[in-house]
Amino acid sequence: MTTDTTSDPKFTPATADDIPFIRETADQMVLDPDDLAPEQFITVRHDDKIIGFGRIRPYKETYELATLGVVEEERGSGLGQAIARELIRRFPQDEVYVVSDLVEYWERLGFIRTDILPPELETKRIEACEKYRPGATGMIYDRLIERLPTLADVYAARTAIAGHLQRTPLVHNPKLSRELDCDIHLKLEMLQPIGAFKVRGGVNLAFTLGEDERKRGIIGASTGNHGQSLAYGANLLGIPCVIAMPEEANPMKVESMRALGAQVEFRGADFELAREWAENHARETGMKYIHHVNAPELIAGVGTISIEIVEDLPDVDVIIAPVGGGSSAVSHCLVAKALRPDIEIIGVQAAGAPAVYRSWKDRRIQEGGIDTAAEGLATGRAYYIAVKTLIDHLDDMVLVTEDEIDEAIRTLARTMHVVTEQAGATATAAAIQLRDHLKGKKVAVIASGGNLTLEALRQILNRG
Repeated sequence: MTTDTTSDPKFTPATADDIPFIRETADQMVLDPDDLAPEQFITVRHDDKIIGFGRIRPYKETYELATLGVVEEERGSGLGQAIARELIRRFPQDEVYVVSDLVEYWERLGFIRTDILPPELETKRIEACEKYRPGATGMIYDRLIERLPTLADVYAARTAIAGHLQRTPLVHNPKLSRELDCDIHLKLEMLQPIGAFKVRGGVNLAFTLGEDERKRGIIGASTGNHGQSLAYGANLLGIPCVIAMPEEANPMKVESMRALGAQVEFRGADFELAREWAENHARETGMKYIHHVNAPELIAGVGTISIEIVEDLPDVDVIIAPVGGGSSAVSHCLVAKALRPDIEIIGVQAAGAPAVYRSWKDRRIQEGGIDTAAEGLATGRAYYIAVKTLIDHLDDMVLVTEDEIDEAIRTLARTMHVVTEQAGATATAAAIQLRDHLKGKKVAVIASGGNLTLEALRQILNRG
């Protein structure tokens, strides 16, 4: 007979006297039997008897939500999920990890399978498969998703950036519209001060920092546009700013960051190595690390693009947005769909850097190689917040090849006399690829950036 404890369970700490019962129940349920320390556990009791328990297990470098169990007569009552939610609330870090073979159970709580586990938990996963949970997989939930911006936050961001950034035009492209048999409108974000849309997020973030955070400064990792956005926002308020970049970074973007007062550090051959250095440096110095995807303030700033599109083209049917880490597509999913629930959001990623695409398609966080000239999309791993939001809200995502990107750059130069960088042309490349699907629709295409070197432009034009 179940009790009414699941409606408002009372959580109490475990004691040493509880461990024999917890161990016996864990053995019966084939749960993690190792290192059952009472200080790791919370319990739910009825008539002084434990009816459910769970723990946060510490490792040297991370934590795991582990050994979650309820007594047999309470199974199916929802008590286990209530305990899991309480453990998530108490978790000492935003990224909550679980190693389990009950994938559907944890998916109902918002977790996603992940191939990217901290080394300690990957070792635990392998051992669990061998000893007591064949088929155990790593799963992740990031509490920052609970702080994703609301529509009100995005309107507040618009107010914050209004005095510092211009509203970019949404321009009809009649030639391309005729060629694709649909109504193409380009959102010209390359006209922003740093030549890219991300500056919206950088400015909004700078104005949301507290006084102490401004004194300590900010740090991020970037292939260019994210770093420029942080540098631009920091420069407005005199905030120290450090940007870690790959060693072969775009020299135009490097010079832009330095001109804005940022300290540029070349660290590693690709973005992921630069990111690791930046995260470590933030821990060592106390600077605030600004993630290129997960920072809610950045997403709110970028979300102002959606407001402008819907205001300028109220009957827009489709928005096509580039996907690097995913902050742009996430913002459109949150904002455009809040303003126009029937709008279709399509993401596009470079085929040479498909980590987010594969993660979205397979519903599993993955890493992938980086082999693309679209440096703004050259991200080698996916992150929970973007993937989970895209799984829940994105209508479609496509991959475009390097040849398709080059052709899109030439098409924009030919039909509209504008120049975009490779990442900024991917949404146009997707529109060309999806011409049959877009027939007769009003389509907003995000031209996200224009920081293309003259040499790269010359090569692209010559290849055509």
